[in-house]
Formats: sequence, structure tokens, C-alpha cells
Amino acid sequence: MVKKIISSTPISIPEVKELLSNKMRELTPLQSRVYNYAANFSKISPEAAKKLIHELTEKHGLQRDEACQIVNICPTTIEELRTILSGYKRLVSTILFSDEKLNDILQLVKQYLAMEAKLEDI
Repeated sequence: MVKKIISSTPISIPEVKELLSNKMRELTPLQSRVYNYAANFSKISPEAAKKLIHELTEKHGLQRDEACQIVNICPTTIEELRTILSGYKRLVSTILFSDEKLNDILQLVKQYLAMEAKLEDI
């Protein structure tokens, strides 16, 4: 039987980890490897990832796939952020995003990383 994709929504690595962790006993070997990858490379919690994606899309006008990549990578410099944003449908990301806007996005990401670091210390 052929499977048909009805819809798709980009999600971040922390969200993948959360989805797969809910079905740990039922995972195929491939899904288990994906879970291990997500567990190793998640930089923030799934809840924080959802909030950060929401803020990036609503307040900064990013597309969901761009916001997910920012959450996955958690860039710490403008150069890293420009690299992430230039790979998408935006042909002239430097014109669309001023240094001020890029700095605002970076500060938001750093704020979430700092909150996660505080939670890990507890």
C-alpha cells in the first residue's frame, strides 16, 4: 500500500527527541538511531524549542523552517546566523535582515541557552 503525505510541518531536533521518547518501546532500529542523534544534539529542551520557534516566527517574521534551523544550531555569532538564513528562499538575506535585527535574534537564542544552562545546574 502506497502511503500519501497529507501535510508536513518542520520540527526542531528537540521536538523530534520528545516525540520519539514517548514511544521508546516501539522504535525501529532506524528510529532508535534518530532518537540517539536527537538526544546528543539537542541544545535546549523541547518546551523551550517550541517557545523559541514561536517567538522567532511571530516577533521576527521568520518562516517556521528557518526558525527550526536556528533552534537546531543555536548560533552564537552573526556570521553563523547569516549562514543559516542565506540558505533558504531569501535571495538577499542581508538586505532583509539588518545587523540590529540579527543581533536581536542572537540575543533571544542566547537567552534561551542561558536559561537551559541554569536548569542543568539545578
